[in-house]
Amino acid sequence: MAERKTNRRRELGLFWMRVLGFGIIAAVTLGYATYVLTPKHDYGICSMVNFYEQPENSIDVLTVGTSLAYAGVNTNVLWSEYGIAAYNLCSAEQPYWVSYYVIREALKTQKPKVILLDAKPSIYTRDYTKRGRTVLSTYGIRGVENRIGAMVACVETPADALGYILGLPQVHSNYETVTARDFAIPLDNGGRGSSWKGYIEVDEVEQHRKPSLVWNGMQRNMNEREEEYARKIFELCAEAGVNVMLVGFPNPDYASDHMYYNALWTVAREYGVDGINYNNPDLKFGLRYSSDFADWQHLNVKGSMKFSKKLGEDLLKLYDLEDRRGDEAYGSYEICAQKWYEKYPSFVSSGIEKEEGNHAD
Repeated sequence: MAERKTNRRRELGLFWMRVLGFGIIAAVTLGYATYVLTPKHDYGICSMVNFYEQPENSIDVLTVGTSLAYAGVNTNVLWSEYGIAAYNLCSAEQPYWVSYYVIREALKTQKPKVILLDAKPSIYTRDYTKRGRTVLSTYGIRGVENRIGAMVACVETPADALGYILGLPQVHSNYETVTARDFAIPLDNGGRGSSWKGYIEVDEVEQHRKPSLVWNGMQRNMNEREEEYARKIFELCAEAGVNVMLVGFPNPDYASDHMYYNALWTVAREYGVDGINYNNPDLKFGLRYSSDFADWQHLNVKGSMKFSKKLGEDLLKLYDLEDRRGDEAYGSYEICAQKWYEKYPSFVSSGIEKEEGNHAD
């Protein structure tokens, strides 16, 4: 009888070991399938995944925001001109509820001197995030609590987040567009490698004119959820002892944004946060609307270089930022900049022509 019981326990133990083994294999298989089928665009997932490759506490300036931010803050110029160690942790149309969880995740391993927070989400009127943008903005987040938190924040009800949390239900239909690169671990970031710092070139030229508007203090209420999470960001950074600098990126369509930006700045000042709206007509730093924009919102390569030179000057005036050039611990920044200037040899960091005014003729 005792031997029979022992054999039965052994059989049950082997059974549950098989169940556990099958569960582990199934989880790994489904997880890898989700990874392969997830679209690995640089304007979202790649910058987040690559963020984890950065050495701990190696980022002094962290940019968080939308496509205006990743196309505007040229990390290569900030490094080459000023030795500023900057990283762009951005995604297309990133709302503040995603920015909040992205910053929470980033602060686990980085203690930046300043976070550049994009002002653009202040104009967004949607209460929740579109499906494609939710995938791009959240699937790269590794921390479970922040990944799920961001996913839940993107949808109307927690139940709507289940497909994103499981992963595969939202990306299973992407099998038709899978390429060999999608199987690679780690991501190759479009051939940039892990030294890449999140700047994304928009390499076209579209002619525009300077926005025509009355520069005043008139306000238009922000979307309530955008304001709620903007406040959460200011509170989070205050608790972490991290400076926040609001940035209004120059764009030809700015006239329709002005009153929303004014409302955001008013909220920010309640928390002692300020910044620079680079659409201010009093700021003249050689930007031309006729040649320095790729489209109605985004700076092109030339525009990003002009803007980033001005941004770097302002950052050094406002914050105690060290020149990291020559420090071996920051060698990846030099590698990133060298690769970028090899790709764009017509642009020499210190040789951008001086152009008077910021008017487009």
